[in-house]
Order: sequence, then structure tokens, then C-alpha cells
Amino acid sequence: MHLMNSKFNLNIFHKVLITLLAVTLIPLCTLWYMSNRAAQRELTENVSTNLVSTMNTVATGINAWDDTNLRAMTQTTRLKDMISMKAELQNPILATTGATYEWSYLMFTILPDGTNVGRNDGGALTPYGDRGYFQQVIKGQPVGRQVVIGKTSGKPALILATPIRNADASLVGVLAMSMYLTDISKIVTDTRIGDTGRAILLDASHKVIAHGDASKVRTALQDFKAYPALTVTGIADAPTVYTTEDRKVIGFMRKLPQGWTLLIEQDYDEAFATMNKMEREARILIAVTMALVIGVAIFLGKALTSPINELTAIARQLSNGELQVNIPQTARGDEIGSLARAIDRLGVSIQLAMDRLRKKV
Repeated sequence: MHLMNSKFNLNIFHKVLITLLAVTLIPLCTLWYMSNRAAQRELTENVSTNLVSTMNTVATGINAWDDTNLRAMTQTTRLKDMISMKAELQNPILATTGATYEWSYLMFTILPDGTNVGRNDGGALTPYGDRGYFQQVIKGQPVGRQVVIGKTSGKPALILATPIRNADASLVGVLAMSMYLTDISKIVTDTRIGDTGRAILLDASHKVIAHGDASKVRTALQDFKAYPALTVTGIADAPTVYTTEDRKVIGFMRKLPQGWTLLIEQDYDEAFATMNKMEREARILIAVTMALVIGVAIFLGKALTSPINELTAIARQLSNGELQVNIPQTARGDEIGSLARAIDRLGVSIQLAMDRLRKKV
């Protein structure tokens, strides 16, 4: 049992080292922990504010573009010639309106049975009764929307549809406008947050309308139903951290009035680069401090243990009867000096006792 206990005995060096480490590292680590938490809260708030601000800017641009088109179409549907649902009266209006909005490449009207009445391009009449945007309006929705691939451009295009009602508010037809999404795509693709921050715009069925990183989109209207951000809890309430494509990101998502989904995301490492740098510097500081403390402990340990070991050896010589010894450290004014003088007096006492013993013998 004694041997086992002796293995765990701490010498002066160990005690000095533990004391110095405790005195130095505990306050340092406590200060770092408190500062790190405060900095992390502040940085997280700044990153979240930046994402939300970017979201507001992009959403405002998209909604303003959409509102402009809807106002134009709504005003057009109120014209008497449009309500007539006669091609010879509608076509001049459709041509003028289509020319005003340069991103529009086709405006046309449809009867409730799906028959095409008027067109601004002079093309052949086409039945549209099976189209999604037409069915939405016929079923009572105030606006019909459908994102398709333009036949000529091969790029995503939006078709808006609004009801045409007569003086009795009865539905007499549908006005539709096909338009390029160039302006919306530019708003999305021009959005940047650092090097990795991007915007993604999805339609109502979660297909890509525009993506800030073209390399992530393999085909037009690529299906993003399985995109991880769409299943992250709370991402629509506040910026949230999640993992996608083996990378950690922070993102914010919002449902737009059009039924579209707008997502703003940025790589976590870039967003929190300042925090990562602070943590690396803190770890380096702690490591350097530990090295310095160990160095000081070694120096102090030797300064304390060397004279004590020397006095221990002298005391051992005295116990073996070797009385002619030279005791150093007696001039020191600290506890080691007191111990040296006590050992010196002990040697003198032993010498006197030996002398008296010899006389008696």
C-alpha cells in the first residue's frame, strides 16, 4: 500500500507547476470563454442581420417586378375593348401593351372554354384550356402563374394570367402574358454575400427559377424538392445553420406572395471567419502561456529543489555519523536559509554529544 501511495506523491516541482497553471490558465480561460461567447453572439447577430437585409432587398426587387406586371394586366382587363372578347378590338391593345413591356414576348386572351381569341404576335390561335395558369384563374384564383421553359429562348419564362370580367363581374375571359425572367434572374444572380453567399429562387413546385451559382444548376427548371434547406426547421423564422452537399452553411428562407420560395445562404466558415480566427488565436495564446508557465515552473522548481536536495544529502551524512560537512545556504534569509542553519546547529549538537560520550567512555 505504501508503494502504491508513493507513486502519486507530488514533489515541489509538480506543486509549483499545478499552482502556476491554475493561477494563470483559469483566469485566462474564463476571460476567453466570456469574451468568445459575447463575440459569437454579436457576430451571429451581424450575420443574421446581413442575411435578412439581403433577403429583404431581393424580395423587394422580385415583388416590385411582379406588381408592375400585374398592375399593367389589371388595367388592361378593365378596358371596354378587352371586355368585348373580340380579337379585332383586343389585338391592337395587346400589341401596344406588349411593346411597352420589353420583357414580355407574348400577350393573349382566352375564352372560359380555353379558346384562344387575341394575340399580340399575329400567330396562329392555340387552345390553352389545359394550361395550369388558365385553370387557376378559371377555378377562382385572382392570379394564375406558371413557370415554363420558353420555346425560343430555352430559358425559364413566366406566364401570368388575370381574369377579364364584365360590368356584372362575370368572368368573360382570361388575359395572359408570357415574359422572360431575365430581370428576376439578374436580381438573384447579382446577389452576393462575400465569396460564397448566394440567392436561390424556386417556383411553387420547388423548381429553380434562378440560382446565384450557375454551376449548381444542371438543367433549366431543375427540381430542388430534395434540397436540404427546404426541410430545416425554423429556417423561415430566422437564419439557421444546416449542412448541404457536405458543407456547413447558414441560410434564411422566405415564401413570397407569388408562391415562390426565396433562399439566401452562405458558407458557415466564411460567415464566421472572424470567430474562427479569434478561436485559433486564443488556442495559440493558451498554448504559448502553458509553455511559458511550464518553463517558469521548471526554473522555480530547480531553484527550490536543488538547495533542499543538497540539505537533504547533508542531513543524511550527519545521520550516518559524517560530522565534518560543509553546510551551504546558511546565509540565505528565506526558509531554506533557516533550514540550513537548523541543520548546522543539529550537526554541532551531534558533535558535542559525541564528544561528551567519548569522555565518559
